[in-house]
Amino acid sequence: MNRTYAYKGFEVTVGLKPSGNEGVWLRRPHGFVSVVRIRSAGAIGDAFKPISLMADGQRPFATEAEAFTAGYSAALRLIDDGVVL
Repeated sequence: MNRTYAYKGFEVTVGLKPSGNEGVWLRRPHGFVSVVRIRSAGAIGDAFKPISLMADGQRPFATEAEAFTAGYSAALRLIDDGVVL
């Protein structure tokens, strides 16, 4: 599941990957990992490699809303801080 946003001439795509369904032996908590992609609006490739985000303590986000919000917020900070040029 993906959501795409426009921000200051960039296209931010936040996708979610389910976590915790990899097998019983891993004993990972269930939730979502946020995957963030940033590119210049209208560009073909990403401005840099996708970033995967997890909640505090390297645990997955408990809800889809938390994962989308964290991914979007991280992208805005990268753009505002000039990391993405």
